Amino acid sequence: MLYYRDKGKGKAVIFLHGFLENSRMWRYFQNKLSKKYRVITLDLPGHGRSSKKTNEVNRMEYMADKVNKVLEHLKLEEVIIIGHSMGGYVALAFAGEYKYKVLGLGLFYSTTLPDDDAKKEQRLKVAEVVVRKPKEFFKLSIPNLFAQENLPKLQSEIKTAISWAKHASLTGISAALKGMRLRQDRTEVVRNLGKPVLVIIGEYDNSVKNSELEKNLENIENVSFHKLPTGHMGALEAPEENLRIIENWLDENFK
Repeated sequence: MLYYRDKGKGKAVIFLHGFLENSRMWRYFQNKLSKKYRVITLDLPGHGRSSKKTNEVNRMEYMADKVNKVLEHLKLEEVIIIGHSMGGYVALAFAGEYKYKVLGLGLFYSTTLPDDDAKKEQRLKVAEVVVRKPKEFFKLSIPNLFAQENLPKLQSEIKTAISWAKHASLTGISAALKGMRLRQDRTEVVRNLGKPVLVIIGEYDNSVKNSELEKNLENIENVSFHKLPTGHMGALEAPEENLRIIENWLDENFK
């Protein structure tokens, strides 16, 4: 079973980390929100303390099933599920398969849209490179996830993100890349969910096509959109602002 950390009491909120991350990325959020909610964080397959056993390809549906195993173990029948980047893809897959268990859904610097052909090709190339030269890959790629104009002020945060990446297995990294490129358009999951949906995006996020995502989700009444002046790593770039948005959304809809 996946490694998880369970803290607090109340409505259950599960946070899913992104590619090259692990449950540590949510520590600040978990410590704050667990005063009012039961907050569960976990390490997805191939990452963190769940990195030892993995497949050649970890599809989002497979990861969602592993998340469900944790919920079954905890005897949780309903959850609010929030995911960053790849974690958002897993959350969408979970909502598609286990809609009856979802009280609310949060896309945190993530998207409902699939990879285009160029991105799919890029992911395959990266899967090959990272196995050969992981340290170089982390050092070059992770800073690009942050708002470029703020890089001089974010050196400590970049080091933190790189430290998270080092806790993923190389096979797990490759499997996640191959799995992400196979994901489908899950806009209809949001459209048909009928539950509160939170979407937080970064104005300077080059990993998400914000304009396409906003267009896809416009006029869906249950969607709450927020944009912050960050790159892709909003949890590190603007933790207080993101916490405030998430906490307000939770309080308004689930308290």
